[in-house]
Amino acid sequence: MSSALAGLYERSGRSPPAALADWEARVDGWCDAYLRVFPDAELSEINLDLAVFQFDHVSERVTLAYALSVEPLMRRDSGRMRGFPDVNASVRRVLGDRAFVADKGHFLGHASGGILDINLFPQRRELNRGWSEEGKRFRSMERYVAEHPGTFFYHRPSYRDQTWIPATLEYGVLVDGERWWVDRFRNV
Repeated sequence: MSSALAGLYERSGRSPPAALADWEARVDGWCDAYLRVFPDAELSEINLDLAVFQFDHVSERVTLAYALSVEPLMRRDSGRMRGFPDVNASVRRVLGDRAFVADKGHFLGHASGGILDINLFPQRRELNRGWSEEGKRFRSMERYVAEHPGTFFYHRPSYRDQTWIPATLEYGVLVDGERWWVDRFRNV
């Protein structure tokens, strides 16, 4: 078992469930797949209390985030969120006519203990707010994680280019520590 995963559970005072026995192999496989597409990437693991981020220092973006859900760690810092770079400017610059209206999405949702900064990315507004059928599925997964503290979950973006705008998002929730609930969402 990866030391990062073991650390998450150690800090929570719990033991990892058997369903995560292959977690390190999954993470290694995802990192290898990412490096095949972006061979110049420099990946590192960033451990933040009950969350872990895989980060590409070359493209300055998250390639995987996983955590144990907790009650929100602090009130939403709206002023700081406003001061964060305008994600819509990035989306318009990169996608031009194909641009979408973006929110500052959280890889690890605020309601389940997600922080700011490294955790933010341009996310389609209708997906983030649950306004589309796809968004309703996404929000129901986020709601489950927030309503069940201690739930293991991950968020894995896939990129088409060197930007920080994920083309797709894979969200996985380990329900009751036994079975996976995984879905993929279009972000562009």
